[in-house]
Amino acid sequence: MTPPTGLSEFWVFRALRGGLLTAIPFTVLMALLYLTGSVRTQQVVLIFITYLMVVLGLQVFTGNSGVISFAHVAFMAIGGYTAALMSLSPSTKATQIGGAPSFILNAHYSFFVSTLIAIAVTCAVAAPFGFVFARLSGTAAAIATLAFYFIVYTVIANWTSVTHGTFTLYGIESYSGNTLLWWGLAWSAVGIIVARLFRESGIGLSLRATSSDDLVARAVGVDLTRARLSAWVLSAGLAAVGGALYMKFLGSLAPTTFSFDPIVIVILVLVIVGGRSVSGVVVGATLVAVIDEILKRFESHIDRSGVEIVGLATIFTLTMVFRSSGLFGRWEIDELFARGRRRSKQGPRGPEAAVVEEGGV
Repeated sequence: MTPPTGLSEFWVFRALRGGLLTAIPFTVLMALLYLTGSVRTQQVVLIFITYLMVVLGLQVFTGNSGVISFAHVAFMAIGGYTAALMSLSPSTKATQIGGAPSFILNAHYSFFVSTLIAIAVTCAVAAPFGFVFARLSGTAAAIATLAFYFIVYTVIANWTSVTHGTFTLYGIESYSGNTLLWWGLAWSAVGIIVARLFRESGIGLSLRATSSDDLVARAVGVDLTRARLSAWVLSAGLAAVGGALYMKFLGSLAPTTFSFDPIVIVILVLVIVGGRSVSGVVVGATLVAVIDEILKRFESHIDRSGVEIVGLATIFTLTMVFRSSGLFGRWEIDELFARGRRRSKQGPRGPEAAVVEEGGV
């Protein structure tokens, strides 16, 4: 068989095509839900888009490496606080964190520029820690990332001159109308495409190879440290965007905003249900978010607490029992479509039957 040729067969174009196939329906669905929904639905959509950025970051690292990380909510917190400090007016900062360095007190940038600075700062913080975490696997890696989360949380809660300590950092300018929605959808689309590009890249393929057996991957020449470090830093940048969006949605920040429960639990459930593919994470996260909102409303209706947590735990358990590889496993939506087309062309009896009919075997 002649190998296929054309631009569509290069990994960049294949990744872009697959990313758009996931991003476009998602952005259209979220826009429709927001524009036609109640105030409560609009809030849920905005919070979900924020969480999705962190989930995409986790997919880049955990989904490709197989290493569980609790650190991405810490990256979310770093991104949120950095974006807030860069966007707050100097007069507002003077009344809350007057002892901060002058380059922080005098900074007053737009939301877009503040988000870019947040990405850069978060990646810069993630890089040196990544050199350590990239060499760990299994339980050791999970515990190390959990320790990193608590380190970041403690620093934010005690760095009074910069973060306002345990007090709420308020005065963040909020967007009017649907502006935050469009920002969130734009960043979500970018995040989906970036995650898919990384997955299909050479480093992404190397990292996926290490998830099955890192010793075998090293034996065939995979640079494990480089692959994991690249995913770690990129995923930190995506999580930082989630923090910046969350900051703009809330209009204020406090250390408890990024508390371990329930944010970490919810995000990990989203990733586990979504599996190892980018489109699986997006679809799985959307389904879980819908179910979670239904459970919250039911909990409020019957005036009984704990229904949401029990529901999420049930989803987690059923996923591990019946679909341990996630909703789509390692497959992307476009790959599943391609497999379906090939099967339909081969007929119901499979390729062997087609060969027999042609007088082959």
